[in-house]
Amino acid sequence: MTNPIKFFIISLIFSSLYFTKIYGQKEDKSLLYEISGNGLVQPSYLYGTIHAICKNDFIMTEATKKAFSESQQVYLEIDMDDPQMMTEMQKNLMMTDGSTLKTLLSEADYQKVSTFFKDSLKTNITMFEQMKPFVLSSFTIPKMLNCPMQGYEEVFVKMASQEHKEVLGLETVQEQFAAIDKMGMKKQAEEMLVQLITNWNEGKAELKKLISDYKKQDVDLMMEDMANSKFSSDGFEKDILETRNQNWISRIAKITKEKPTFFAVGAGHLGGSKGVIALLKKEGYTVKAVK
Repeated sequence: MTNPIKFFIISLIFSSLYFTKIYGQKEDKSLLYEISGNGLVQPSYLYGTIHAICKNDFIMTEATKKAFSESQQVYLEIDMDDPQMMTEMQKNLMMTDGSTLKTLLSEADYQKVSTFFKDSLKTNITMFEQMKPFVLSSFTIPKMLNCPMQGYEEVFVKMASQEHKEVLGLETVQEQFAAIDKMGMKKQAEEMLVQLITNWNEGKAELKKLISDYKKQDVDLMMEDMANSKFSSDGFEKDILETRNQNWISRIAKITKEKPTFFAVGAGHLGGSKGVIALLKKEGYTVKAVK
């Protein structure tokens, strides 16, 4: 069985790319943005990641490598080189109120999930009855991509180690889980896990197009993909995107004043009127695409 914690991390592709309908001004085609102005002595950089992608589709431009090298530290959504991260993850994987997947779902939906895990993932779902449904949904990603995978965060952590840069997090593991858990376990089970399995082919098609548009570095086109997604969830969007984006801005402001920093967050956090780019501009920063 694939390491569930690893694939919980990469499963944030769904939170940071799938669930958003937020519009805003058009952005230039780029995944890399320079943050300057507003009293900053040196610029920092903002990069939009996708948390799971086939190795053959992985892209890393020379401009990104240069921006990374010019920065003195690296901030991801969470501190992924913290030796305590896995321990913190493990504390948050399970439902603690006595719920199980079987109690959250109808018998028909439970059997649908059970059959999918048995036939497609070669796993007995009863082994994971008390795991949060969002975590269970993450188990499906390797099957959906069906290829050797590469994660941008993993690469940036390795690059940071090679260049002797510190890796830190914009939020804690607990904060990230808390945002996801606000959806509620029953909605996670019915609207994420069951819907994903029920609409498997549509989900694969959406992900394929999203990755294609990601490779084009077209944030606006990705926003259109996400707005048209049949897996959208407005309530989840607010907690997992809008609130977190807003929380990050004051932290980014403080961090960039201290050191030139390379920030890497899910690309779905960048665009739109309530995205990180727009919020930074609202605070008086100059944010421009780097080609």
